[in-house]
Amino acid sequence: LLGMAGCASGPGESDLLPDEGPTTLQVYERHLAGEPLSGASSAPGGAAAPSPSGEATPPAPPGRIAMPGGAIAPTADAETRRGRAALDDLQRDFQRVPNPEILGYVYPHLAEGMPVPGYYTAFPLRDGLHYAEPGEGFYPGDAP
Repeated sequence: LLGMAGCASGPGESDLLPDEGPTTLQVYERHLAGEPLSGASSAPGGAAAPSPSGEATPPAPPGRIAMPGGAIAPTADAETRRGRAALDDLQRDFQRVPNPEILGYVYPHLAEGMPVPGYYTAFPLRDGLHYAEPGEGFYPGDAP
C-alpha cells in the first residue's frame, strides 16, 4: 500500500518549470538576432527593462568572443597539396569494393501499438567495408 502511494504522487513544486521568463519564440528570435541569452536585459513583453532610476535602458549589444590562434582552415598551400596527393595515393592503393545499396519498401505496420506509414529505405548489400585485393580494383586511365 505504501509503494502505491509513492507512485501516485505527482511532481513536487521544486520540480516544475517557472512560469516567468522569455517564451521559446523570444529565445529563438534573440538567438537569430545575436543577442546574449544570459542576463537578458529585456522584460517579458520584449520591451526594454527599466533601470533603477525608472527610465528604459536599451538592450546591451551582443558580445563577441575573440578566439586566439590562427584560422581553422588555412588557405591551400603546399602542405594541403601534399596531403591531397597522399590521400589520392591511399585511395588508389586501397580501393574499396563497390557496395551497392538496395532499395526496399517497408509496408505500413504497427510498432508498439502505434501505426507506422509505409516508407522506402536504402541499405547496403554487404556489412562493413571491404577492400579489393591488389590488381582487382579499377585504376583511372585503364580502358576495358
